[in-house]
Amino acid sequence: MSQEPSKQIFTSLIQGTVRGRSEQGHTNSGGRAFVKFRIVHRTGFFKAGQWVATNPMEFEVTCWDEQQMLLARSLRPGTDVLVTVKKMTPYLDQGDEPIINITPADILPLPSSSPAPSAPRRQRSGDLVVSPHGEKIAADAWPDVVTDPQLAHHR
Repeated sequence: MSQEPSKQIFTSLIQGTVRGRSEQGHTNSGGRAFVKFRIVHRTGFFKAGQWVATNPMEFEVTCWDEQQMLLARSLRPGTDVLVTVKKMTPYLDQGDEPIINITPADILPLPSSSPAPSAPRRQRSGDLVVSPHGEKIAADAWPDVVTDPQLAHHR
């Protein structure tokens, strides 16, 4: 009787926010390079029409693949990512706190949910500003000076 290799029946995805900077290192045995970073996964539920936040879960993501290491090095704190899990390994850190280490199959940075900075507000024609040198100038004549609140003041 031959046995078929086990087949994966589901994929685990974890969305989280990068916490802190990535760390680079090498294993003690063989000197294999890796890059790791931490993510915080926040979740909750609705109860009586109100959102109830649960305790955040923290994961450590360890990248062994060259492309993933390049991406992990470029991630900044606060970046939202979606991690496809290849392997999960629970362990206790140095402070005996439980942590789950993820070996990712894929890492996808997500678009920022914060609004993009808008263009500076245009001045109305006829507004006067005072330049850093004390000159009164029409606001629409010198937009670089007008948009910097440290340099220009409305009169």
